[in-house]
Amino acid sequence: MKLSNDAKAVLVLTTRLGDSRRPSLAPGQWHSLSRALGDAGLTPGNVFDSEALGSAGLDPEKRERIDALVGDAATVVVELESLTSKGIWTVTIADDDYPAALRRLDHRAPPVLFGVGERSLLDSGGVGVVGSRDVSEEGVAVAREIAAAAAGRGLPVVSGGARGVDQQSMTAAYEAGGSVVGVLADSLLQRIRSADVRASLDTGATCLITAQHPNTGFSPAAAMARNKLVYSLADVTVVVASEAKGGTWEGATEALTQRIGRVAVWRGQGQGSANDQLIEAGARPIESVDQLWELLAEAEAPMPQQMTIELG
Repeated sequence: MKLSNDAKAVLVLTTRLGDSRRPSLAPGQWHSLSRALGDAGLTPGNVFDSEALGSAGLDPEKRERIDALVGDAATVVVELESLTSKGIWTVTIADDDYPAALRRLDHRAPPVLFGVGERSLLDSGGVGVVGSRDVSEEGVAVAREIAAAAAGRGLPVVSGGARGVDQQSMTAAYEAGGSVVGVLADSLLQRIRSADVRASLDTGATCLITAQHPNTGFSPAAAMARNKLVYSLADVTVVVASEAKGGTWEGATEALTQRIGRVAVWRGQGQGSANDQLIEAGARPIESVDQLWELLAEAEAPMPQQMTIELG
């Protein structure tokens, strides 16, 4: 395992590798620090140079926190090596091969991704397929049809790996001989203990990533952070079924209001009770897979003006 000083700095400052109690920087705090270092003509790796870091003009409280994190670098490296031995790789925002689609998130981009499988899929675009965990049979059929059609066109299916639409679409893509990108909001380490997951990874057509510690379980905050990555990585994301609350709704409305990727919504048998509300908010309705291809062909077309969404 070979790390640049910049990549090592990102890992040391923004993760809790080695000690879950480490006061690591949240993504917004990291990007603020990165800008301060850049303004001082420094790179992230300069945090290991006390004299150079002094020229960044950081306030004493922030400087003390950074020094504490840097002083704990050895424990980070030890756990990183342990993860590497389990087949888990990392890519930081300081690395050249950090996914370009996520870099466009700017200050909302996760500083570190942990992953397994075929890393190049993160720069392959594809079709996002998302929706409710408690989707109807008709909704399942729609999710599977879209995923299989994407696989037939050689497009990766990007989803969140949750029960319901996510898992159904990923399975359908895999069964159709396609590739899948799963953006997880739960434990990556637990997922790769599954024999089915390990088998899919062996094909070279699967990539699973998470922005949190690979041993961290599900949380609503992790799910929200995960959603924006799905919408960013895919060329277009289809919401198969959404209610007016919950993770699917929150993810779609965030994507629409913050203009993260392109959002399409299924209209027809299997749609959710809030699909029409998402269309009113600016999502593109599709009633057939052919309409999805038409939308994909409009790759450079600007998104329509979004409307205000009532979240109450």
